[in-house]
Amino acid sequence: MHIVTLKQHYNDLCEQLNQLQYLLTKQPAHYATAAYIQPLTKKQEHEPLTLIEPVTYTDSDAVELAMKAYKDLHTVVGFSQKSARRTPGVIWFDTRDTHKTAEIVDCITAINTSKMAIKDYVVSNFNGASARFEVLKQACPGVMTVHLYRLIRCYHAQGIRSVRFTWAQQQALVYPDKDKLAHKIQQAIEQSSNADYIANMTTLLKLISEAPYGRIRIRRQVKVQPVANITQYNGAAGPVTAPLPIIILQDQQPIVKSIGDFSAELAAQRKKRSDTLDTIVLGTFQGETIELVTERG
Repeated sequence: MHIVTLKQHYNDLCEQLNQLQYLLTKQPAHYATAAYIQPLTKKQEHEPLTLIEPVTYTDSDAVELAMKAYKDLHTVVGFSQKSARRTPGVIWFDTRDTHKTAEIVDCITAINTSKMAIKDYVVSNFNGASARFEVLKQACPGVMTVHLYRLIRCYHAQGIRSVRFTWAQQQALVYPDKDKLAHKIQQAIEQSSNADYIANMTTLLKLISEAPYGRIRIRRQVKVQPVANITQYNGAAGPVTAPLPIIILQDQQPIVKSIGDFSAELAAQRKKRSDTLDTIVLGTFQGETIELVTERG
């Protein structure tokens, strides 16, 4: 029963994506740009990114690239299954000269509804990542979850003034339970036979044990990703993630700044924020940086 239900949702999604392709083909966009970003290989998914050089397409080539991105739901041999393939861009339709505005909006709404229906069904009926992965594997063979669940952003008559793309390189900062972290490190020491590793972990364990509670912080690197800074004529503004081209339907053409190159070297040269807490790096554990916060905000 579960498989049948999920397959129906998935089949509906595929039909809706085909309908969107038909609509975008029959109704030429008044402006379109999309950037092709080389996907990460399996080897690269665990390596820091030093340089990203997008290739920008415009007009019908951009719309074609956008549709490939919207329909890109499956894993691809050789490419990372953990890092999403990204195609930031904008497709604008002038509603004064677009006869299928309502159909485009309704189709995108239906696509996003089907995506959420699959996600909600899986989350509601299956506990744990393993069980959810297995049922999706049976219902939608080869599907890439991170692609399946991401929605198409569509703005209809919302007065979008500009869309400016940039790169966001965020870090997740977590304050762990000091005792639980120390226990994990102790277990890693007991299970290892590498003398250098044991020595390093023993030193780290001592530093963590001596640190005050609430002052240990874990810094987790998050992959750099494209974001769109969107401003509206009413003054509203805000950044949104932009893995897929954004569709805008309104009577005014928005200002669009396409995404540029990303350089890790240049990003590292940015000034330290004035509200950043002072920290001391104690060491690394399981690929994450362990810090001691010396100043509380």
